[in-house]
Amino acid sequence: MTDMDDRMNVDHNNTEEEDEVLAEYPIYLTTELSKYLYLFQYPMRSIPFTPRTGPNAARLKPRAKMVELDLPLDTRSPNYSTERGEDFAMGLNDKTIKTAYDRRMEEHEEEMMGRGSNKLKKKEEELLDRMTLTSTEIPSQTKYVVGVIRDDELHITPINTTVQLRPGFKYIDKIDEKWKAANKRIQDVEKQEEKKQNAEPGTAQAVQVSVKNAEREGNVRKNLYSMSVRNADEEEWQPIVYYDENSLQAETVSEKLYAQCKEPLNCITTNSDYIDQLSSVKVHDV
Repeated sequence: MTDMDDRMNVDHNNTEEEDEVLAEYPIYLTTELSKYLYLFQYPMRSIPFTPRTGPNAARLKPRAKMVELDLPLDTRSPNYSTERGEDFAMGLNDKTIKTAYDRRMEEHEEEMMGRGSNKLKKKEEELLDRMTLTSTEIPSQTKYVVGVIRDDELHITPINTTVQLRPGFKYIDKIDEKWKAANKRIQDVEKQEEKKQNAEPGTAQAVQVSVKNAEREGNVRKNLYSMSVRNADEEEWQPIVYYDENSLQAETVSEKLYAQCKEPLNCITTNSDYIDQLSSVKVHDV
């Protein structure tokens, strides 16, 4: 070992000895808000919310521990495609997609009612003006707590659930369902017209009857989903109000993160039990 190594070891030891404790805080545990606390993780976002970009609507399924947040989209931005926004907006409402048969029926009704209805001003097309973040629950690998310091005291509250929020595309699924329904209406109309053309008095028509085993299909569909997923689908969304962290409402609720009872806790865990909890190998198995 060289002199340089000796000096480096001496410097390292001195550094460890000089690492003094700067402060000690008593720790207080409170659980008043524990069952309501969620830790939100945003893997697709790198900047925090602002009062303008923060959620303008929120929904919660308490039993399923699912969350949805609606973020506003700037439809006036030069980067926003109005044409695509109109297409995607179809997934935000319950309006049906009009087929050529639907438009022909409307024109017929307008002719019956008179041409005056055509003079009505066309409504402005709806735009996709929000993006919905949907949650995915993260399996608990450890315990998270919220810690706040006041008057040289550390107050901690356990967190109930951790979720990751990513953009959801339910509106695309809804548009797909609308197109399927529109295509089915077209097929139904074409079948009816075909029957009218082929039907002649006194001509025998072949009737094909198919019987489906509804009970069997129902059991197959049920097996595709776990009980938790079915329960989550059946649970209704509850609208909740999102408050900015700097709002008066958030400040009022945050006061509950401070423990009111400051009685000392008695530890009933022995040293060996603590080691067992930290290690996957139990002491009595060694």
